[in-house]
Amino acid sequence: MKKLPSIKEAFEKEGLDINKIEITGCPERHVEAAKAFIKLCVGHDAVNPTWNPDYTDYSQIKYENWWNMGSSSGVGFSFFDFGLWVTASAVGSRLVSETREKANAIGNSEEYQELFKTMMVYNRPVEKE
Repeated sequence: MKKLPSIKEAFEKEGLDINKIEITGCPERHVEAAKAFIKLCVGHDAVNPTWNPDYTDYSQIKYENWWNMGSSSGVGFSFFDFGLWVTASAVGSRLVSETREKANAIGNSEEYQELFKTMMVYNRPVEKE
């Protein structure tokens, strides 16, 4: 794989402004996670531009990144590995990659790691009763 495109480059390639993502109609505490998901979707499209996972094709391999979540504060959040899945899995199709190389490139990218962390780590304050 050539250079991993930055998220900003991925948005520019689609003619979009990364600073104009708008999320409405949801609690404010979820807005940044939703924005991170959108950025990851556009980034994954840029990394896998000509590939569309076919979940009816049992022989097509799909790669999903796995993360070491660490504590709820995010300490220790890091790329762990990639998962090799077949059609019968419960993996969502938006954030899977066509090759091991592409999944590793995403997993080892600090920018993509931070977006996954923002999307996945939920550390809201909870009032005790």
